[in-house]
Amino acid sequence: MFPLLESIYLSDGVFRNLSYHEARMKESTRYFFKKEILVELFTHLSGMNIPAEGLFKIRIIYDTEIQKTEFVPYVANTVRSLKLMYSNTISYDHKIQDRSSLHHLYQQRGDADDILIVKNGFITDTYYANIIFKKDGIWYTPHHFLLKGTMRQSLLDEGRILAADITIDNYWQYQSCKLINAMLGMEGEEISIESIK
Repeated sequence: MFPLLESIYLSDGVFRNLSYHEARMKESTRYFFKKEILVELFTHLSGMNIPAEGLFKIRIIYDTEIQKTEFVPYVANTVRSLKLMYSNTISYDHKIQDRSSLHHLYQQRGDADDILIVKNGFITDTYYANIIFKKDGIWYTPHHFLLKGTMRQSLLDEGRILAADITIDNYWQYQSCKLINAMLGMEGEEISIESIK
């Protein structure tokens, strides 16, 4: 199960949503270790040789302490289609390196670019991202999710998206969807609802 993992956006030397990542790291260590990691991400990262140009995913591996920090050049995958995958037992409440349960479903996607996981009738997440759906110009994110994403939470807090119960019976009432995660804000490509298989 361990270690834990945090992925952080870095573009031209600028971080995004550090306070949300810090909060999630503390929540995860409280859950698993009954103690809160002592971390101040801005201080930790500012003491490193940060790339000044380009888009990077910062991967932080940690348990009760940060074990490793790496800067990985990032290029977003193109996702134009999703396959509905059903699992009532899947759980990914905390961002850990072991993604075997998610990967098992992802391997069954066929010719789709990604999967959209349905749990107990509710739309949740894709393989590596939360998701938002558009209806009448307003963006909604599933109230039922697998991982409490930092981008998802920041967009909710800013009032740019709303939470709703999105189910296997009503998702088709939306016009399109987008994937969101720490690396993908709302600027990503829209996916037509008809492209969900």
